[in-house]
Amino acid sequence: MAAITYPLAVRSLADMFPDLLHISALASHRINEGKDIGDPFDINAAYDAEKTVQELEPLSRIIPAVSHMHIEAAKNRAHVLRAIHATATVGAVDVLARLDEIQRTQNTTQAIINENQAMLQETRAMVMNIRLASQNAKVPQERNYYKPLQKTSSGHGRELALQVSRPENINHLPPPATIQPAALGTVPPFFDRNTDTYTLGTINSLIIFYNDDFDIEKEDNLEIRKIKFRRWLCS
Repeated sequence: MAAITYPLAVRSLADMFPDLLHISALASHRINEGKDIGDPFDINAAYDAEKTVQELEPLSRIIPAVSHMHIEAAKNRAHVLRAIHATATVGAVDVLARLDEIQRTQNTTQAIINENQAMLQETRAMVMNIRLASQNAKVPQERNYYKPLQKTSSGHGRELALQVSRPENINHLPPPATIQPAALGTVPPFFDRNTDTYTLGTINSLIIFYNDDFDIEKEDNLEIRKIKFRRWLCS
């Protein structure tokens, strides 16, 4: 009888969340255990994965770095392993269909992880922006000490820039295919703390980066656009 092997990869928690490796309290909770396609069948793997879930849940209440996102990933990982083990040890009428179901579960799990990570990054940026906006609100009249807020809207704002651009600036907007949306929580690498130096092109670049029009309207002149951007930096 051929040896039973894993029909698909089941990533470890540490592989999905490398930051967990820096939490010493998790070292004994099997976060490094994963399975690759073709690995020999481990009869204890599903039980161990379920045990890890049971151990992580109380730890999440005392270790802030262990979030519900990690717990959900651990649960889904245990479900996938349990499904693989059930198919291997009990058998199934349609093994391929079962494997397809497992693959869909993994894909859904990864999509949820990605969505939760994006939401977490957005929340962190929003919290940081409260502090930064408060500091910007205290900037003196010289207006050259503003700090950039972090990006909280995914995607890019080229369409917003197009809607508020003056006719003479529309042709200066970059083609959509050339724009790489910045990651949430980042700041513009071209940010100048002295907003008096800004041009219409600078404002458009900031709209594209932040995916925010800062309440600017098409008829606004450059000075009003700068005033509205300063107001946004303090809000």
